[in-house]
Amino acid sequence: RRRELIENSDLVSVGTLDPLAGVDAISGVRVHHVGQGDCISILDDQGDPVFTIDYGGRQSNPFRGMKPGQVDARLPVQQGRLLMLTHWDEDHWCMAKKAAAVTNEQWLVPRQLTSPRAVRFTSQLTNIQCIPPTHDQGAFCFSAMNGDEIWFEKLAPSSNAATRQEDCNATGVAFSVVKKSDGKPDSVILLPGDAPFHKVKHYSKLQSDGKLLRGLVAFHHGSANHWTSSTEDLLAKWNRPANLKTVVAFSYGDPNSYGHPNTLKYSKVFGAMLDKLKIPESVGPQPGHEDILF
Repeated sequence: RRRELIENSDLVSVGTLDPLAGVDAISGVRVHHVGQGDCISILDDQGDPVFTIDYGGRQSNPFRGMKPGQVDARLPVQQGRLLMLTHWDEDHWCMAKKAAAVTNEQWLVPRQLTSPRAVRFTSQLTNIQCIPPTHDQGAFCFSAMNGDEIWFEKLAPSSNAATRQEDCNATGVAFSVVKKSDGKPDSVILLPGDAPFHKVKHYSKLQSDGKLLRGLVAFHHGSANHWTSSTEDLLAKWNRPANLKTVVAFSYGDPNSYGHPNTLKYSKVFGAMLDKLKIPESVGPQPGHEDILF
């Protein structure tokens, strides 16, 4: 396959961004129905989207025949807020080609070797910057006014253009959302995208620091790819909030030619305390989504 490099300029420093400016607190995450792919909104304490991760949806997506304004309504992005991309696989960004408003917002993306289609798409974006190399293999956070946090970690440096090959999952970005709690342990929702779960270093730190696992979006749409004994061990020993099931959302298309999702892996780890949200697609005129709330 022909591969090209995302060539947009680097952000000078993540410290120059304040994407949660004016946000009092975070209430949870919203997993939008997009078929095979991801589009996730971080919600403020009023339930409004204030931060977006990915804007995808490909196989079995519900957007066929829709006009740009209709896509905007189903996948809303608040004006002036940041959109970050986990990686450049098409099912994580392609709905932005059909939307209108999102192409005018600020995008922060990994520089990767990817498809020529993705590189051409970047020319449609009015404000796009790449995560700088100084932020490879480290975890960084944005904070709401009450201290709630959005963490992100780029797993590894991207390949240089001469190699013409790159596993975008392995060099992509993984996220987490931390809810602060006075006098009690903080809680966390994990948003790994397609990243190999066991390679996200800040997840182990969150677990060892005593953060309670409220939920997660299954990595790689619930695929068994990259599921390791380390993945299973970390999830199994992670403490959960008392009297609450762990919510695992599976964002995939139905039918799905990739065989996603494999829910048995998660059932084995969480047992009766697993609350599964399968999100194959949304039909009808109303926006479809599932929320994971703290």
